[in-house]
Amino acid sequence: MDSLGLTYALIGAVAVVCLVPFFLMLCAKKADLFEPVGWASAYFLLLFVLRPLYDVTLGSEFLGEAPFDQATGDAFNLGLIYALLSFCVFMVGYYSNLGVLFARVFPRLPVEWNGGRIKIAWPLILGFGFISYVLLVNFFGGWTYYIEHKQETLTAPGQGYFLLSTSMILIAFAMKLTCSLESPKRGYAVLGLFFLILLLIGFFSGSKGLFLMPVMVVVVAVYYMKNGIRFRHLLYLLAFILFLFPVFNTYRNYSADDQGQVVSDNKGGARFLIEHGMSRFYGIDSLTLVVRDTPMVMDYQLGETILPLFVAWIPRQLWEDKPTISFGKIFAETYMGDFFSGTGTSASPTLLGEAYLNWHIPGMLLVALFGGVIIRSFYVWLIQLNFGAPAVFIYSQFFLYLFMFWEVSIAGFLAERIASLSILMAIVFALGRCVEIDNKKNGG
Repeated sequence: MDSLGLTYALIGAVAVVCLVPFFLMLCAKKADLFEPVGWASAYFLLLFVLRPLYDVTLGSEFLGEAPFDQATGDAFNLGLIYALLSFCVFMVGYYSNLGVLFARVFPRLPVEWNGGRIKIAWPLILGFGFISYVLLVNFFGGWTYYIEHKQETLTAPGQGYFLLSTSMILIAFAMKLTCSLESPKRGYAVLGLFFLILLLIGFFSGSKGLFLMPVMVVVVAVYYMKNGIRFRHLLYLLAFILFLFPVFNTYRNYSADDQGQVVSDNKGGARFLIEHGMSRFYGIDSLTLVVRDTPMVMDYQLGETILPLFVAWIPRQLWEDKPTISFGKIFAETYMGDFFSGTGTSASPTLLGEAYLNWHIPGMLLVALFGGVIIRSFYVWLIQLNFGAPAVFIYSQFFLYLFMFWEVSIAGFLAERIASLSILMAIVFALGRCVEIDNKKNGG
């Protein structure tokens, strides 16, 4: 079999294993549309099935036109083999009992909000979030500069605590939403106003993830607390997300100082949407570069890329030479220097790519196994063991990361999510109320 024929066979094999969780969900008596394994499988399929098909048919801005040169083609196929093995191990971790066992060790959560405390805390949290957002904008010199220089505002160091504090706006929104959904006093008009404000904040951030976060919070919360989301609604959401890509890419490329990745200039049509959509999901490209160029570009790191996690809590304003926390910026400068050198852009090495760079194939398999166990334990802990408005409050804000984790850099992801989870847990225990009811999810 020639190299390209082997590539198509491997893509087909990855596609088949990615469909296994969907088959198991169809066989279940009552499937949960927001169980994370299905979404994680779909995202993996996007990175390691649809993107590889795009690369070998339309070409890759990072790898060139197909057929690739010998070294790149071999690394591309090896990347697909490693991805296939890793996803199989991920499923072993997810469907094992380890996730359930870990979930039972996690603390028991309140299952209702304390309405009196919410009335006091909600405006305070919201106000703190808005003050932090104004400080973030002023950090870059004002609204005009913040809106027109997205490359810098997305990549500038020293804004971590500003971003964490600004997330209080979304936290206040999710709290008020889940409180309204469990109470006969809805207050949807106020929620609608702040939902629009969050969309505007997300759009002007230049980050698709920040824009989608309030959308996902609403969808997940309504699904679990009102059973008001159907599969067709998810198809509408998918179409909406596809439409977002050219809009965001145009806005970010409009910025005066944007020297980052440029999406292909096409006049329109289906290819225009495909190129804009696939420009974001270059997982197989990153993994190919890691497999092909390690240890020539960088030696095996043996955990070095994760060590900055332990100093992430120190503000850069106090330690100017603090190591870069997210390996994505280093990866962009080293493995993708021809495209991102000097821009400050953070490129995704993928979870599997960074694991390979640290500990070769055993690292990929171990990280994939842990990934399956962790997202299963998170789901079981919040939705099956502690189901209630506070648990949905946490789950709705983490749901996006329970399937997009395939693209993260490990230290940066853990630093951000541990800080976020600590804040959410403190809010839940301070403002929640424990009652003796059957708190297991019985619908959806």
